[in-house]
Amino acid sequence: MKYLTTFAKKVGKERFDVEFARVVKGSDIAPRAPRQRCATAAKRLTKARARKLITALVGHD
Repeated sequence: MKYLTTFAKKVGKERFDVEFARVVKGSDIAPRAPRQRCATAAKRLTKARARKLITALVGHD
């Protein structure tokens, strides 16, 4: 997950929030809380959801 947190810093919190909410929609994973760090939110993702998030952030979705 270290790659994901480093990547989140590069794309910005706003874009990370939008894509994170889209990736966790329909799952039992809660959206990122207002003051929650990106790294903490990323730790709650499953491996498959983390891959989807990375793909979405790269822009190849």
